[in-house]
Amino acid sequence: MAPRYPASLRGRLPWLLLLLQTVFLVVFMIVLPQGYKLEKSLKGYPALQDVTVLIFLGHGFLFGFLKMFAFSGIAFNFLNAAIGLQWAIILDTLIFKNYTEMETIGINSLRKGLMSTFPVLISCGVVLGKMNPVQLVVMTLLELPVFTANRYIMTQHLKMNNHNSMMHGHIFGAYFGLAVSWIIIPPLPGNKASEENEKSRPKSELFSILGTLFLWMFWPSYNSIMLTDSSQLRNAVYNTFFSLAASTVTVFSVSALLNQKGAFKMIIVRNAILAGGVSAGFIAYMVQHPWISMTLGLLAGLVSTIGFTYLQNTMNFITLVHDTCGIHYTFGMPGLLGGIAYTVIILVADFGIGISSFQALVGVGCILLTLTLSLGGGILTGLLLKCKLLMPPKKWHFFHDQPYWVFPHVDSHI
Repeated sequence: MAPRYPASLRGRLPWLLLLLQTVFLVVFMIVLPQGYKLEKSLKGYPALQDVTVLIFLGHGFLFGFLKMFAFSGIAFNFLNAAIGLQWAIILDTLIFKNYTEMETIGINSLRKGLMSTFPVLISCGVVLGKMNPVQLVVMTLLELPVFTANRYIMTQHLKMNNHNSMMHGHIFGAYFGLAVSWIIIPPLPGNKASEENEKSRPKSELFSILGTLFLWMFWPSYNSIMLTDSSQLRNAVYNTFFSLAASTVTVFSVSALLNQKGAFKMIIVRNAILAGGVSAGFIAYMVQHPWISMTLGLLAGLVSTIGFTYLQNTMNFITLVHDTCGIHYTFGMPGLLGGIAYTVIILVADFGIGISSFQALVGVGCILLTLTLSLGGGILTGLLLKCKLLMPPKKWHFFHDQPYWVFPHVDSHI
């Protein structure tokens, strides 16, 4: 049980949420284009629905693994995604279009809104259980403009396509969250209650692996939803499946090999098998041969499994960065691997030397840009989130639902 009295958020959270929703409503009513886009068909809706399931259900359940924080892990993901979707559409419309060229809201707006929200949810996984919902909402509001600016620089100045600008969201979300955690979270362990609560139970792990299954099933839609060319879309779907399959087999093999008893660890399985889909997002639409995506999936699964096995528990002591969900090894490192693979494939592809060199340089530049903005933005955001006005939780309330939810069978003041 969480000791001492938690701070009530009644004077902060309800008014913040009502204010935000009112502002969003006014912006949609006055600033953004009125009416919906006249589309001949909603052929893009099935893929949009897949990504919606991935973000709200898959990611939500993935965050339900902590034994005392399942309510908050799932529900706060839902809240941040709902806020992020609206905020992302506003930012994308205002930043990428001037007033006379604003795009009418349609499937494309929802597609970009959902995809832009995903990096925020990745960042939330780093600080899961260590920040209250007010802080998470504020982080969502601050992170999305930085990510949108990152995409704007990529697409408008570095001439990167929309698809790959979104795929850099894995890198952005992971390192933004790590930077926030480094600033705002005191080194852990340091409190016996928080150490004990930062564990899982078989039932909570089942919720989490269920989220992984949904993410695995719908990841091909995530890696192809921004593509319009039929051949590129086909390549993305097929290659993502092959990469995910290869990373899954690799994770089961390597995790058993690295364990002294030859047993599996659920924390590794439920996270590392997604590494193949993360890394494949950068190149899946480009390659024509399944062995390439399978090789990348194998490498991603290997990197992710080794990271979880040897680095996850020691990272806090060495770098003073605490990563609750192991986001660095699920999204950060596989994302970097995918970005590097993009550059390598451009270099060895059958293009002219000048074009190849330029595209490879662009790929490297986009990675460096993403790391710079994510780390810089995360540090500044972390400094703002330490403000006492946001009532940051104490260590003894980390990883515990009780400060935020009503449990009739438990004393509400504990």
